[in-house]
Amino acid sequence: MPAYNAEKYIADSIRSVLAQTYSNWELIVVDDGSTDGTASIVQEFAARDTRVRYIFQENGRLGKARNTGIANAAGSLIAFLDSDDLWLPTKLQMQLQAMSENNADVVFSNSYVFTDENPGNETETLRSSAGRLCGPDFFDSLIRQNQIPVLTVLLKKTTLDTVGLFEEAKPYHGCEDVDLWLRLAKAGFVFYGMPDALARYRRHDNAMTAHASNVFKPMLLVICRHIDDSNLSELEKRKRITGLYRELIAALLDEGNISEAKQFVHELSSWNKHSIVTRLQKLLIRVWPQQYNFISRECLYRTEWHLQKSFGRSKPAD
Repeated sequence: MPAYNAEKYIADSIRSVLAQTYSNWELIVVDDGSTDGTASIVQEFAARDTRVRYIFQENGRLGKARNTGIANAAGSLIAFLDSDDLWLPTKLQMQLQAMSENNADVVFSNSYVFTDENPGNETETLRSSAGRLCGPDFFDSLIRQNQIPVLTVLLKKTTLDTVGLFEEAKPYHGCEDVDLWLRLAKAGFVFYGMPDALARYRRHDNAMTAHASNVFKPMLLVICRHIDDSNLSELEKRKRITGLYRELIAALLDEGNISEAKQFVHELSSWNKHSIVTRLQKLLIRVWPQQYNFISRECLYRTEWHLQKSFGRSKPAD
């Protein structure tokens, strides 16, 4: 459990581990340089239950904190829980059974999404793939879309001996988990997606994912790192990367970051020089950035879609 200034939620997260019906676990909380009351809260739990351990490190972000936890773990299995999320009581017990029954190296599940205003909400979920998954087809599927919520993962520690730990470089912060799933899939390990919802993902304003650009920027780097190892066609690769650029640029503009959005439009136009839509967007971001998203969504992308449909193509219009 990585934790940074987590005093508001971390007690609930720890209690959700204490409430597990499977009791043979250790919880390693890695305090990633917190300046609030995180340390005292965790240390109170550790004083009452020896299965809870507290480790402090200078701020190094999620990847480094998770790696510190893994390095200090005594068990042969590793699970992940952020300091604002929750596990349901049967999470570990059900996943241990599923891992054994399906001879899987990595097990994951669906997760409910909730807010502080509606903590009991079970109408929205983070959906994951279901069934036994492995090989090039699953790797390609992960390239197209991440389907593994990190808070639901249970994996064999030996898999990390083969592919390495989480990426710690700052630009990958927020998608270092996706990078690891891709490396595990590429190495041929067996995944099993459970149809059950076994965790609760908390959505709140202070979460890193509250700003969509914080997800799309590292995701673009991760996909570009791995996409050439996939069996996707050149057309599919271009469509996937172009889509990520478009989502990132739109998010930056929604967040009011026009200067950075312009940088990524320029980067996209350099990478995809032959797209008419991209060339028009390069002009649009200069002359009318406030209407960039509206015109792109209501005019450019609609026209592109109709052209693709008319000509039987699935690529950005050239």
